[in-house]
Amino acid sequence: MWTILLHDEAIIKIDKLKAQLPAYISEFITVKTADEYSPATLLEYLKNFHQFCQWLINQKKVSASITADISVGELDKITLRDATEYKSYLLSRHKMNTKRVDQNGQALPSDELLAKPTIQRHITALKVIFKYLAKSANNHQNKPFLSHNIMEDLSNVTQRQTLQARADAIEDKLFLGDESQAYLDFIENIYPQNLTPRALLFHKRDLERNLALNALMLASGLRLSEVVGINLDDLDFENNRVSVLRKGSKKDSVRIAAFAMEYLDRYRQIRDSRYHPDKYEKAFFLTLTKGHSQRITGSAIEKMVAKYSKEFKVRVTPHKLRHTLATRLYQETNNLVLTAQQLGHSSTTTTTLYTHINNDAASDALNRL
Repeated sequence: MWTILLHDEAIIKIDKLKAQLPAYISEFITVKTADEYSPATLLEYLKNFHQFCQWLINQKKVSASITADISVGELDKITLRDATEYKSYLLSRHKMNTKRVDQNGQALPSDELLAKPTIQRHITALKVIFKYLAKSANNHQNKPFLSHNIMEDLSNVTQRQTLQARADAIEDKLFLGDESQAYLDFIENIYPQNLTPRALLFHKRDLERNLALNALMLASGLRLSEVVGINLDDLDFENNRVSVLRKGSKKDSVRIAAFAMEYLDRYRQIRDSRYHPDKYEKAFFLTLTKGHSQRITGSAIEKMVAKYSKEFKVRVTPHKLRHTLATRLYQETNNLVLTAQQLGHSSTTTTTLYTHINNDAASDALNRL
């Protein structure tokens, strides 16, 4: 999944990273911003390109000692063989375990290799950037920076897994049927029973907010970034809807299942008195940092969901709550188009995954043979 960032945060990070990249990448940023690429997507492309530049330096594929000094001429000399070596490097690279650090505080490698989708995102980023550098004359010199695009012939990484295998892999991490409500009841009534007095204080302080967050994700299937970005005026309590900014900066009005509205209203009623935001704070979901109220981060929500879900059944991510809503909605409606629309998918291709989860109809048919 792409790093979850709000629009303004991503822009700030892009500006900081730009100083570490070759000057000609600024032209790419300008053009893609004008093409309305989302800042979060653009940031991921730049981070992946920066990592590739660091690899080029470490492998002595270029003479520069820092990434900002890699010239167009040197980049133009990179071969398809070099790109293939980088792909091999990614395929053999281990994830970094942020829970285990060395004496310098650096994350240590885990036992797991990088996931295939993660590697494909790296390759996609390089393909997009190299295509611009080799094909576009939309820059200050009015001609492409590179004479050829070596990434054009670099093969993609394929996920050798059927939809059914993917469905089977995530099914145990979904809160289907009555489990969705049971999970919310667990957070409210059972989880606090074994907390220390200090932990219980924080649990009570944030209970309404955390219930509202979990209920909203289970009732709408919103992406984490979409949840983080919700402002006060975005929620329509009369029509059970919320306005969000989808991928590609597309505005959408998303339906919310009725069971979540009570939790959202309970939080709305205590939001100001509990978190004391100033009059300019637009964010609906807030957190307190050193007594200061601000928009909750995606990382904070991920940690909160992991904490509750691990004690309830199995540790999951907010994206699994999205999978839960999608599966329940498809099973209730048997309508792939409606499910895709609810999730904000541009086509039903991705949504087809949910037809393979808990497919009792297929099992019953086989058993009747």
